[in-house]
Amino acid sequence: MVPPFLTFGADFGTENMGDSVIRRVAFSSFKHAIPWSVRTLPDNVDYLFKLVFLGEGAVGKTSLVGRYVYDSFEGDYLATIGTDIHVKMVNLNETVVKLVIWDIAGQDNFAQLRRAYYMNASGAFFVFDTTRPETIERVDDWLNALFTVTGKIPLVLLENKVDLESAVPPEVKEAVKKKHNIPIIATSAKEDTNVEEAFRQMTRDILVKARDRRI
Repeated sequence: MVPPFLTFGADFGTENMGDSVIRRVAFSSFKHAIPWSVRTLPDNVDYLFKLVFLGEGAVGKTSLVGRYVYDSFEGDYLATIGTDIHVKMVNLNETVVKLVIWDIAGQDNFAQLRRAYYMNASGAFFVFDTTRPETIERVDDWLNALFTVTGKIPLVLLENKVDLESAVPPEVKEAVKKKHNIPIIATSAKEDTNVEEAFRQMTRDILVKARDRRI
């Protein structure tokens, strides 16, 4: 069963793939918002977290999600239209977590819709392409837009495509890490490098915050 989502515009349908689910939604307006809810959380699930993927187009967000959720990699680039929503069940130290992963389009023509995507996010990944320095240049803009909606939430930066030669100077990455006090994890969706660890790190960070709120 697909959990309740915040959706807008045309729903392109749902595909079931084993324990994972993908729902494709094209966002066209803010008029038909469906509030995020966890009231239908199944008894066998301890937590439900919404994760959002941020970053410029063609940095590999969809490939990272595909590698993690479906253990697959598609080499041909196909731009995400609006957002794709994926579901992944995770068991972390006997805690069952349902991750609802929003793969958000990076093109500028979707910038005005991202506020809707970010609502109620529990954590966020910012992805940049290590072969394209320009994909990390606007990290401040992306994070400011996110935190304006969500407040401070767990955040992880992913330096993707590390199977290729990097063109991002180390001092640039170090400056971003220090400014935002966040880790950068080197990933390759193609070679399945650190993808699982990145999601596990994010899930651990969100769990710590969620448990602190319960105290």
